[in-house]
Amino acid sequence: MNINSYDSTLDNGMFYTKVDNIYVMLFTALMFNDLSRVDHKVSDKVMEQYAPIVEQYKNKNQRHMYGQLNVKSTEITNIHLDEEGNILVNVRLVGRFLDYVIDLATRKKISGDDQIRTERVYDLVLKKSANAKKLSESRHCPSCGQHADLSNTGKCPSCGTIFNLEDYDYILESIDVVG
Repeated sequence: MNINSYDSTLDNGMFYTKVDNIYVMLFTALMFNDLSRVDHKVSDKVMEQYAPIVEQYKNKNQRHMYGQLNVKSTEITNIHLDEEGNILVNVRLVGRFLDYVIDLATRKKISGDDQIRTERVYDLVLKKSANAKKLSESRHCPSCGQHADLSNTGKCPSCGTIFNLEDYDYILESIDVVG
């Protein structure tokens, strides 16, 4: 499947890099119990999916570690337009990481394996709005006009406004573990 047939702004390689980065950013945010790191790159549905998990670890003063986190493979499995003309891209991603939980007070491992990497297969859906503006045209805060840091936090360093990437680029609409 070729993303360029639906979106002339990028090719498959560029799209895969975007997907891999969003995946790594999400799992890094989970590891630091701080979803604000990715709220500009994921849908409300994804935020709602992971918020209770983050709260659970915060309340227990624990951290779910995803050591040596990387992506083994990424593949587009389907591309289509929804009723509103939004581009929906289904992706199969294989992630690899050390998977364990530590106590933040003692820094000791509570559960999991911090020696052998595990692989997990995910089905992701990324969405780009039919009315998306060109990302290159607006990298400034809609509130104060300062430069917005889209790749890292999406938060304006001057006023704290979150840049709504949904109006410009692909966001992670859903993520599910396969099997």
